[in-house]
This record gives sequence, C-alpha cells and structure tokens, in this order.
Amino acid sequence: METSTTENRDTAIEAPKLPDEIHYFLWNRIATLELKPGVKLSELGLAEQFNCSRIPVREAVRRLNVEGALDSQPQRGSFVSRIDLNEVKRVRYLREVLETRIVLDAYDANLLGPLVPLLRGMVRDQKSMLSFNELEKLTDADTQFHDFFYHLENKEFVQAHTGRYDIHYIRARRLALGIERSDKQRYDDSLNVVLQHDRMIDAIENGNRSALEDELINHFRNINHTLEDILHRNEYSDYFLI
Repeated sequence: METSTTENRDTAIEAPKLPDEIHYFLWNRIATLELKPGVKLSELGLAEQFNCSRIPVREAVRRLNVEGALDSQPQRGSFVSRIDLNEVKRVRYLREVLETRIVLDAYDANLLGPLVPLLRGMVRDQKSMLSFNELEKLTDADTQFHDFFYHLENKEFVQAHTGRYDIHYIRARRLALGIERSDKQRYDDSLNVVLQHDRMIDAIENGNRSALEDELINHFRNINHTLEDILHRNEYSDYFLI
C-alpha cells in the first residue's frame, strides 16, 4: 500500500522536530511560571494544539520529567513539578562556590579594574529598569552581568553547574526577584540585588579583595533569605516542595 506525500511529510515533521518544539514550548512556560507548579498537563490537548499524534507529546513529556520540570504519576497523569527547595539550596551553594572563585580569579589576574566603567554602565541600566518596574528586563540584565565574568577567562563551561538550566532554581530566582509577585517587598528585594552589584564594583575599584568576596557571598545567599521570607508570609507555599 502506497503512502501519500502528505502523510510522509507529516511523519517527517513529527520525528524528531516536533518533540523538540513541544519540549521548548512547555519548558519555557514552566520556567516563566506561566504554567504554575502542580498544574496537570493534557497530552490530548497538546496533541490537538500541535496537530499531531500523542507520540511526540509523550517524548517531550518524558524529557521534561528527566529535567525535573514535570512529575508524571501512574494512573494520574503529568503535573508541573513543584519547586524543590532542597535542589534550590544545592544549586545556590554550587553557584556561590564556583562563581565567587570565577570573579576572584579575574580580580587576581587584574582583569576587573579596567572594566569598572563598563560594569558601572551595566548597573545604571539595571537601576533604570527597576525605576520603570521592568523586572523581566532586570532579570535578563542580572544574568548578563554575571555571565560577563565567566566570559573573561573562557570559563563558560562552569555555568552548567550554577543553576543556569535548573528548572527549580530558575523559577525560585524569578520569585526572589519579584517578577511573579505583587507584594510591596518585591521592589526592595530587586533593589537590594542591584545595590549589591554596586558594592561589588566599589570593592573592585577600591582594590579591596576581601570586601569583594564578602559581597559575592552575601549576594548569592539572597535567594535563601528571600524565599524564607516568602514562605514565612505563607505566600506561594503551594508552589514549593519543602
């Protein structure tokens, strides 16, 4: 029996491109908290949305389970995973240890002093974003600020261990920076992050290695304190696996 050209084309689209497309679509909606923790996914609904069979949907769901973005339960279905606080703490610790070393290595190599004007400009942009309540842009700018230090000595390979792709840390960081929140404290939390960047640059400019190290460590521990405060106020508690 011959297969039509249309059927051949549809099969080619589903394997392997379509699982990647569905995975990307879901991962981004989960990472930005558009899909809230605990929400149940509909494989049938996704198949209809992407005009495909359930096979590529199941492949995307399988990968998201491996990455910790989904929690599939027999006879119940697949749910958006809750934010695992223990995983967030592990990633935060790794980031503190590794990124502090990255920055101090660059400092010891005398790479940072000449870059102070550039770093000041980055922080001015962050303050401007904050003044216009552009917290999504501020989050991207914060990421770029930290990425900058990895690029100085080609240490980008270290970033895979600092939460860049960890779905639990990514979502926790968005909450800590106030993107998803409506409480008054969120502005102060975001402002604190920007002011810490300022103090890091002050330490570099003043040649104070010890102060730079202290500011880095305090900076990376922000997320712990902010999340504890959020949970203490019983906000978003249903988002977390404690």
